[in-house]
Amino acid sequence: MSARLNGLDLDQLRLIDQTARANPGAVAALNRWSARVRWQDGFTAQALIRNHTLTLGEPADLAGDDSAPNAVEYVLAALGACLIVGFVFNATRRGIRLKNLELALDGQIDNIGVFLGLDQAGHPGYREIAVKAYVDADADEAVLREVWAETVRTSPVGNTLARQVSLTPELAVIRTP
Repeated sequence: MSARLNGLDLDQLRLIDQTARANPGAVAALNRWSARVRWQDGFTAQALIRNHTLTLGEPADLAGDDSAPNAVEYVLAALGACLIVGFVFNATRRGIRLKNLELALDGQIDNIGVFLGLDQAGHPGYREIAVKAYVDADADEAVLREVWAETVRTSPVGNTLARQVSLTPELAVIRTP
């Protein structure tokens, strides 16, 4: 049985690292991700991702039934999850045992009025997102700050949010009998 740290198989992590260094093309498939989202009813949708299903909705104050988080809340959760994974990965690579890790995220939409069709000023996306990490680990604060900085710098979701991404919208009209 392989040694484990922070719930991760250390031999498997070493193998991934060795494979990526020896043959970067072998991990190129990890550059592409996909999801399919299908409308259910009202403001409820279902996202199909690999073998997983997520439900999306809207809160009651936006005429939803509050049965699930909405898309902008999932953006916060996606960023938080990505940062958690990155922190655990970076800490584990350094041999740091984590005891507790939690992130608090808070986002401010620039102007929801644009989404609602009431305003043209600004944009309907996040203007800013604040993330605070709470960590208890077997390392001194300076090392944990280095791990956090590396995690933020290398976060795929963080980079997606911080950089302009090419969005290619397309519409296919279908007719159901």
